[in-house]
Amino acid sequence: MRRHVTAMLVTAAALTTVIVPPPAHAQLKNPSDWTWRLDTPATLVSTLDVPDQSWLFVMMPPGWHVTTGPGALLFPTDLRSVEGNFSLEAQVFLFPGKSAEEYGVFIGGSAADAQAPAEYTAFVLRRDGQAAVLTRSRDGASTPAAWRPHDAIVVHTGGTDPVKNVLRLDVDPVTVTLSVNGTKVLDVPRASVRSSGLVGFRVGKDLNLHITSLDVTRRYAPQPTRQPKP
Repeated sequence: MRRHVTAMLVTAAALTTVIVPPPAHAQLKNPSDWTWRLDTPATLVSTLDVPDQSWLFVMMPPGWHVTTGPGALLFPTDLRSVEGNFSLEAQVFLFPGKSAEEYGVFIGGSAADAQAPAEYTAFVLRRDGQAAVLTRSRDGASTPAAWRPHDAIVVHTGGTDPVKNVLRLDVDPVTVTLSVNGTKVLDVPRASVRSSGLVGFRVGKDLNLHITSLDVTRRYAPQPTRQPKP
């Protein structure tokens, strides 16, 4: 069975969505300046006609289009490590589908060595309007912040149009805070998660996304220390 991906173009000025399905066999370009780690093996393709046991990751300005088979970590090759205090922001369009898997951003990644288990802390959403923090380390997977709904997250209720959510992560000396569409959704103590390392996108299995940006801002000025609320 083959999956035809509905793609989207986004006007950079107005940030309005226009559904424009290119020809299924149009040759698109896989990003040469990105690296990825898949949860299970699959073939990377560059056309919008995606067979089973395959996945898609292509440049589609502004940004990238991603259609997963297995889940994946995607990260810029030249951004080897982000440490200290920083912010991470991404604008993500989620397309219709049945998958209830996660999508969002990750920090604290150690995934460049294909022979070693991937390690990361992911701040992610689901199409039902819930958010969570998921980690993976050599000791296995854990959930520092369990799935919880929040009104700030745009839910995908069906239909043919994508929905947009803007995720922002602020890493300060004490806390890592996830905001969605300008509203705080959750936070966790920084000491409880991996925060230094690779950064990028975490996309669960069988999802169809268009991601228009990944902005990383390092904050060099001293930050006030805030104690986490009990």
